[in-house]
Amino acid sequence: MVPDDRPPFNVALFALSQVIIIVATIPAFLPKFAKVLAVLFVGWAFCYIVFTQTTGDKGGDNGIGSGLLAHYFVVIDYVLLTRPDDLRNIKDTKMAERSFRSRVVWAMKLYANPRGIGCVHEVPNIQNRPSPSTPRWEFVVNRAIYIVMSICAMGLALVVNAFNPALTTPGKVLTDAPLHLRALGVAGFAVAGASLLSALHSSLAVITVGCGFSSPERWPYLFGTPLQAWSIKRFWRRVWHQNLRRVSLNVVLSV
Repeated sequence: MVPDDRPPFNVALFALSQVIIIVATIPAFLPKFAKVLAVLFVGWAFCYIVFTQTTGDKGGDNGIGSGLLAHYFVVIDYVLLTRPDDLRNIKDTKMAERSFRSRVVWAMKLYANPRGIGCVHEVPNIQNRPSPSTPRWEFVVNRAIYIVMSICAMGLALVVNAFNPALTTPGKVLTDAPLHLRALGVAGFAVAGASLLSALHSSLAVITVGCGFSSPERWPYLFGTPLQAWSIKRFWRRVWHQNLRRVSLNVVLSV
């Protein structure tokens, strides 16, 4: 095996790119040419990270590369395709008319809210939305239990994959295995990925709601119930996460 002599993942460069993204989405702050430059710089930073650096693990590198690609599409959407000046909360005036501090806070919330929860650009078909009357302690307890369940589901899926001969037989590729073992392997990766995303999302919800920075109704579950996935259309609209719904639509409409 050829040794990988690439430098380690540059956390500082990644953090700088995230700060630039937030600054570029502050309503009525940067001119259009500066926003274009910001998007170009973020694109360069992402490419530099993906192609010249490593976490030391090929799976981790692949995950970061996939995540940054999706993230960059979201950046293009919010900074260039959608005017942040025109976005607002359901009960608010346009954010461009608010104080600079309010606009900065808005940009940070926009950055952390790709589904637009509680905003006029909220994506449709969001499932399992907590009631506004839900007590914080009840929400935190329920999500803590959900985190444990997600971690257990992810662990079970990884164990199943570890014992799946279609994935572990030396010298064999996945396409050589019987159909049921291939299907089991794909399902295992899907369950593990969805469980990890759910655990991370719920952990952030517990922290923000528990510390009083947000409220329960702003944190619907990331995924819908599998019981509603009786068709491919319903699976993508109601069951799978919708973090790329806006960017997918806007990129298609802009082409």
